[in-house]
Amino acid sequence: MKSFILRVAACFCMLSFLTGCGGAKRTAKVDAMREYFAENKYIIHACGEIADENGNLYTYTNSKEALENSYNAGNRIIEMDFHYTSDDHLVPGYAWGDLYKGDEQMTPGVAPSLADYLECKIDGCFTPMTFEDVAEFMRAHEDLLIVTDTKEENEKFCKMVSHDYTDLEDRFIIQIYHAKEYEPVIRSGFDHVIYTLYETEESERTEKALMDIAKKHLVGFTVYAEWADDPQFMEILKKTDTPIYVHTVNEDAAIASYFDLGIKGIYTDRTDLSENKVR
Repeated sequence: MKSFILRVAACFCMLSFLTGCGGAKRTAKVDAMREYFAENKYIIHACGEIADENGNLYTYTNSKEALENSYNAGNRIIEMDFHYTSDDHLVPGYAWGDLYKGDEQMTPGVAPSLADYLECKIDGCFTPMTFEDVAEFMRAHEDLLIVTDTKEENEKFCKMVSHDYTDLEDRFIIQIYHAKEYEPVIRSGFDHVIYTLYETEESERTEKALMDIAKKHLVGFTVYAEWADDPQFMEILKKTDTPIYVHTVNEDAAIASYFDLGIKGIYTDRTDLSENKVR
């Protein structure tokens, strides 16, 4: 991460000297982030898989244990889901039905209060976090980047972070789900945007639509793995000259095949790949 920060700083200095252009500065930051993603190769999905005390593996937990396990395994780009409790507190999590208060499952689709949420265990055994817990972990681990998955709450999330967590702003990579979400994210002060396409309509995935949003200089496009298997669609994406990432892939052979296709990064549940460097 230190070399990444130095590269960004060097780009800033040079561009400021030559142009003084804010747009050029943002381009330099995005280029450095693209390079960092390419070097790290893996985006750990929902904090990665985590085993309980009996060795059973769980995914999608977004839990304290999963975050710590993923980081300790050497991963430095971690994707997290975020949503709001019934009393409007931002917390990591995938589905309210994954929460258990004692033996009682919380109602799927119904947000609990923060107090109830904090009394729960994820899948009955893992520890839920507040957003402040995530922020404190990031401050204690300065080389960690978080890719966000906030669905319809993107603008609200960005405004909160830019107001209350300005020191962490450059370490969040915001996923958007439609091209119209790009400008509100940028106006909130964020430079790093991934356009993940799984919620888009077919009209949003035409060559013209993708070429237009690519002019905004995204960190990358994220697609379903099966979409990366479509040569015609991949040809369109490659024309945008934007890095392509796929989700969610866990098998060694499949991971290697996507890198052979020119994919720059893999979203994965596995946490053991940073040392193995499957290519």
